[in-house]
Amino acid sequence: MIDRLLEIRELLFEAAVTLYGDLFITEDAFWGSVTDRQLQDNTIQLETLGHQFEQPSEEQVEAAKELAKKLGLDLDL
Repeated sequence: MIDRLLEIRELLFEAAVTLYGDLFITEDAFWGSVTDRQLQDNTIQLETLGHQFEQPSEEQVEAAKELAKKLGLDLDL
């Protein structure tokens, strides 16, 4: 079941990129969209089944900090 949910998650991310671009999380139209809600449901299902998401790498954390900076957000990551 977890494997199937992970496949669905990957497809949802691909759909988000197709619909909203590579940086879909920066697009206001993404938030609250059907794709966003489906991703949230998928995440909840995975967590309910005990799936542990990988911790982000240092490179990913740095990229997130840079993105937050470009968005004008003051995040403590």
